[in-house]
Amino acid sequence: MTNSFLTLRFRLRAKLAQLWTKLILANEFHEIGTGCIIFAPRHLWGCHMIALGANVKIGPYSRIEAHGEAKANAKLRIGTGCSIEHAVHIYCADSLYIGNDCVIASGCMISDNNHSTNPHAGPYIAQPLVAKRTTIGKNVWLGENVAVLQGSDIGDYCVIGANSVVTGVIPPFSMAVGAPAKVIKFFDKENCIWVPTSNGDK
Repeated sequence: MTNSFLTLRFRLRAKLAQLWTKLILANEFHEIGTGCIIFAPRHLWGCHMIALGANVKIGPYSRIEAHGEAKANAKLRIGTGCSIEHAVHIYCADSLYIGNDCVIASGCMISDNNHSTNPHAGPYIAQPLVAKRTTIGKNVWLGENVAVLQGSDIGDYCVIGANSVVTGVIPPFSMAVGAPAKVIKFFDKENCIWVPTSNGDK
């Protein structure tokens, strides 16, 4: 197949997904902006507790879930212009926020909760969830297979390297990698360059 044919096929698929999102799926959400595209196959749960800004793209095989008791305001909010690639899992039990213009690469997992882990309280899967607000700022880039765990707070304009595990606070304008993720560079706004920290390469 030629590149032009593949491009045409993708555009047609995107248009169909956008139409399906607008006519069928939009009525299920707490809020949804214009121009959103949710590709199939997909797993959506608790859409009435989820708010999407305009022009959000969610790739195929993604799981976007909000569980628990419904609130007056959406539990899970995804900002305008976010690009969520395929096979991303976002799981909200209480409060999860993703800012505008974020890029979330394939295979990422973002959650505001986890099961309790008391070995004497029965199977972990049967133990109650413990939730803590998780926040991702605007214009954040999560590389492939990044895990953002409960209570994490990623500042604006951050870059998180592939396969990293975020477990706490990542300051704005920083680059972090590893498990757990550690800041290796800060962006020098005056000189427009990334400057290594003591955790990064010299």
